[in-house]
Parts: sequence; C-alpha cells; structure tokens
Amino acid sequence: MPAATTPHCPDLYNYHRRPTREVRVGSVGIGGHHPVRVQSMITCDTMDTQACIQQTLDLVDVGCEIVRITAPTVKDAANLQAIAAGLRHHGCTIPLVADIHFKPEAAMEAAQWVEKVRVNPGNYADSKKFKIVEYSDDQYAAELDRIRERFSPLVRLCQTRGVAMRIGTNHGSLSDRIMNRYGDTPLGMVESALEFARIARDHGYHEFVFSMKASNPKVMIAAYRLLVARLYELGPDWNYPIHLGVTEAGDGEDGRIKSAIGIGSLLSDGIGDTIRVSLTEDSVHEIPVARTLISSLLTAS
Repeated sequence: MPAATTPHCPDLYNYHRRPTREVRVGSVGIGGHHPVRVQSMITCDTMDTQACIQQTLDLVDVGCEIVRITAPTVKDAANLQAIAAGLRHHGCTIPLVADIHFKPEAAMEAAQWVEKVRVNPGNYADSKKFKIVEYSDDQYAAELDRIRERFSPLVRLCQTRGVAMRIGTNHGSLSDRIMNRYGDTPLGMVESALEFARIARDHGYHEFVFSMKASNPKVMIAAYRLLVARLYELGPDWNYPIHLGVTEAGDGEDGRIKSAIGIGSLLSDGIGDTIRVSLTEDSVHEIPVARTLISSLLTAS
C-alpha cells in the first residue's frame, strides 16, 4: 500500500521527523540532527535577580535545556545582564530567551544579554485597538512597510550579535490588521508569522524558529500543520525549526492531557524541534511531562 500523505506530513503510517536547518541558541542547537529540546519559563519578577537565578538553576537541575524570562519593559530587559552574569558565576551556561511583548525597545536591550529573543508578531509593532478596517492592497502594503521599519533594527542586531529569535504567533493576540484580513483563524496565525519571517530573510537572517501557540489544542494543531504545509510549499530553504506549546494548558491532569493532545499529536507528525509544556504550576513540574512526551514518541517509533 502506498504511504498516505498530507501537506504537513509526508507519511501518515511511518514516523519521520521533519528535516530542518540548525539554529544555534548559545551552546544549544535546535533542529538539524539535534534531539527535541526541552525548555521552560521562570515565573518570578524579572527585577528580582536572585529569584530569577535560583529558579533557572532549579530548572537546570531537572533537565531543562533553555530558559525563557519575561522582559516587558526596557528596565526588565536591562536586568537580564545581571541575571546572566549571576548564572555564569554559578557555572551555569544554559541559554536564556527574552520574552518580548509590545516594546521593540525592550527587545533591542534584551538582545544584548541573551541568546535568543521571542517576539510576538501580533503585538511587537502593533497595539490592538479592535478596529474593523477594510484594508486596500496599498494600505496593507503600507502597514507592512511600517512593520519592516520597526522590526528590522532587531533583526540586524541579532544578526550582528549571533542571537537567535523565535517568531511566535499567539492565537489570542493577533493584530487588527491580520484579524481584518484573515479573521481569528489558523491561517491568520500563519500569515502573521510569515510576514515577520520574510523581513528577517530579506536581511539574510535565518537564525529563527517558529511557533503557533493557542490555549485550544485543536486550534494549535491546525495552525502548526498549516504552517508546516506552507513552509513545504515555499521551498526547501524555508526549513526552519518549530517550537511547540499549548498556551496556559492549566494544572494537574487537565494541563497534562491538553499538552499531550497538542504537543503529542504534532510530534507524532514529525513536527517539533523544541517544546514547552506550559503548566500553571511551578516550572520544574513541566520538565518531566515534556520528557515523557518525547520519550513516548521515541518508544513508539
């Protein structure tokens, strides 16, 4: 019987991990020949340097490979320098990721101190006003030019400093522009990310990964599958790694089940090069769940 195929998965009956290029995040490689990486996010105030250091060390102790830290303001982003220095003082070289929303200035500051910056295309250069606007093609192109002007400085800085990036769309924060053209849909999520990716590629910058996160596993699965189908369609040099996650999956059994449905389904498709299980519990509890999902896949294959 010939193998059944879909646009996102070349073979539904046999496991094959989607081939990607390698993206370096400090000393950790994502994609390429590397195993699926496990990451998490600390939950304390970014200005509490010692708490950030301790929570990061706790995550390292349980097997976390990449740690994300929120940096909502320039002040928070600047304190990443102290956090990174404190970790290095403890002999910890785990890569740090700055989580940016709304403020390009915070991203520019953070990119000086961390190994990776996560930007959300829905709010990096846009403030959501819930306006209903019918954009003409010329108006839409003008909006893309405005985004290019806002996003390009970060691309150039990351390129110069060897910093990676995650272009991470979130279902709950699509821009008014995307919402008005594509609606609150997986297609809108994908197109939002591709707009930013095209800007990065125009600068010759390729050290980025994609994510399509949603709190609803069905939406999340559909968005990731559509993204990968679009990347296949765009050509072999669009072979960027994928980060998987269900936004705020919850706690206890419910959070673990939602994560298993969303992340596990995509891993089984061969999609995913780094994952985070997002539980509303202490972050250290996320790592065993992520490890179990990955090991279950390896056992099944």
